[in-house]
Amino acid sequence: MKQPMHSFSIAFRSKRHLLALAVVGLGTSIGCQPGAESNPQAKALPIEREASQAFKHLDDQAPLDLRSSWIRDELAELKDEDGATRYATFTPEATAPQIDSGSSVASQPLNQTSLPAAPAFAPAVTLVQAPINGGSPTGTTTSQQGVEVVPTPNAQPEVKAELVPTPAGSRAESDHPMARIAADVAKPTPKKNSPAAMSSPVQDLSVAPELIDPTTEAGMVAGGGPEDYNNWPTPDALLFFTGNQHGYIEPCGCTGLENQKGGVARRYTFMEQLRQKGWDLIPIDAGNQIRRIGPQAAIKFERSATALKEMKYQAIGYGPADLRIGAGDLIAMAYDDDPMFVSGNVTLFEEGLLPTYKVLRRGEWRIGVTSILDPEALEAATGSEITVAPTKEAAEAALKSMNDDGAEFRVLTFYGEEEAAKKLMVDAQGYDLIVVTGGYGEPLYQPQAIDGTKTKLIVTGNKGMYAGLVGLYQNQPFKYARVPLSHEFKDAPQMRKLMADYQKQLEQLGFSGLGISPTPHRSGHTFVGSQACAECHQNAFDIWENSAHAQATAHLVKPPKERGDIPRHFDPECISCHVTGWNPQGYYPYKSGYMDLTSTAHLTGNGCENCHGPGSAHVAAEKEAATTPGIESLRAKLRQEVQLPLEKAREHCMECHDLDNSPDFHDDGAFEDIYWPEIEHNN
Repeated sequence: MKQPMHSFSIAFRSKRHLLALAVVGLGTSIGCQPGAESNPQAKALPIEREASQAFKHLDDQAPLDLRSSWIRDELAELKDEDGATRYATFTPEATAPQIDSGSSVASQPLNQTSLPAAPAFAPAVTLVQAPINGGSPTGTTTSQQGVEVVPTPNAQPEVKAELVPTPAGSRAESDHPMARIAADVAKPTPKKNSPAAMSSPVQDLSVAPELIDPTTEAGMVAGGGPEDYNNWPTPDALLFFTGNQHGYIEPCGCTGLENQKGGVARRYTFMEQLRQKGWDLIPIDAGNQIRRIGPQAAIKFERSATALKEMKYQAIGYGPADLRIGAGDLIAMAYDDDPMFVSGNVTLFEEGLLPTYKVLRRGEWRIGVTSILDPEALEAATGSEITVAPTKEAAEAALKSMNDDGAEFRVLTFYGEEEAAKKLMVDAQGYDLIVVTGGYGEPLYQPQAIDGTKTKLIVTGNKGMYAGLVGLYQNQPFKYARVPLSHEFKDAPQMRKLMADYQKQLEQLGFSGLGISPTPHRSGHTFVGSQACAECHQNAFDIWENSAHAQATAHLVKPPKERGDIPRHFDPECISCHVTGWNPQGYYPYKSGYMDLTSTAHLTGNGCENCHGPGSAHVAAEKEAATTPGIESLRAKLRQEVQLPLEKAREHCMECHDLDNSPDFHDDGAFEDIYWPEIEHNN
């Protein structure tokens, strides 16, 4: 049965006019699921709560109705636009909305002659479901700002004929940068006058030396310990790998910056240090910049893309969380004169808008790069405007194309599990290196061999905490080192400014602009503030008031130490554990919870009610003068409700003291010996 067709608009705001594209969706469209039950690829995938609040953008102009094949031409018209912003006008005078407290690329070349340089903020993207017949977009009324975008089931993956890579033509051995003499590895030259030397036949120089690939076992650096890149000779080219930032654009600092790794500010500093050594960097990221959906996630993706461009990344893949912000946002940020984003099996709207591979030239080196996203790693359905093709066919097609384009060292970045990556390299043979992200654990000290292939495997680790260095040398094996991005790398001012702009943008949008609205607490009660608890629990209140919990909000308004210049009390991802009355893992407020420093000043700090529950009913019952049996029974019941037994307290604390923000909380005995004694109270 043929599925009905729908459209949505992509609106680009700028200083001079608004360009709207209504793109015809193939199959199902955002926010609707016609024919979903007939799709064999559709799965019942988990969708986070914030999907219902996602992408409530402002759009007061009607979209134009165009066709998907015109996307490239319409994007090119942005050349004359300047000062574009996304989601909010970024000016010092802007006020937050108020809320009721209640190189060679893919085989299909891009039209690169008329595209604009990326502005400071990429164009805004508004998704509006609209019928083909030209009627008013659904979901927009005079009382509703924007629309709700709910992920739909995966479209049927495209099926392509299997492409078998043809052999890369032979080259003169003297011109091949990967060549080296096997005898130097297998049997070192005997010392002069030694018996072995005297008995060795004279070398016939007329015979070409046997060649060996530096990615084979014989070509790898010996030893199983870590490599110190500081001892390396200057490489011909240095591949710089990162991946799976997973929303951690900077370490939060909650447990001390000296105890946390990662962040684009440290990464920038490290990269500049390498460049100052005269090393020719080729930065490559395996994808997954964010971890949630909604406007804040889209803004963070945009800021991450800006940071990656400033750090001169050459190739970036997509992760499953990246795709959840929608094809419109992705194409607006990815379409450029020299696209950074590359994917062998992810298609946005139609083939040819983004490259499937790149061949990067550094001296005599021709380095082919592509990326693959394992469909099994998808967290939610992508919708028909995003296609994720089967991995084997896509990897083989990209390999054939880069080989035809002269690639001599072939790299594939892969988002998915290591075992799936290894199987892919067995099925699609010919890659020299696969870089895996999306699994668990820290990177190993040395690359792993993949049985039955010449391919070596390295992993990026999680949350952008590590950088992987691969040094390429003519006539020598490549070298590899993993480098933790620790506090020893100081924050780069360029990235600190980007972080400040990000926080300023969140402030200007406000909670409503981020699609966040208060939700009733499951108990049905409301928050009254810790001071109300002090009327009966003065001792417990005094302990709390002298703890770090009481200063939690103040630490966002003016963060301690070297990051005190950027306040973060407008950031929902920080606020949720630093104020009273928010869901710590959902990043949204409860009704009567904290909203701002003025109207809800009594809810600053991580207060009593975050652990014991909202206290309105309990406080009211205790103030009731009557002593009837019914009142006494109610008091007893409410007193029981607000109790948190010690044996359950540790688990409750981990809603904020999670592995991401408080790793030392999870050490053996840390709760009993360190954390609980700081706030111990009995009544």
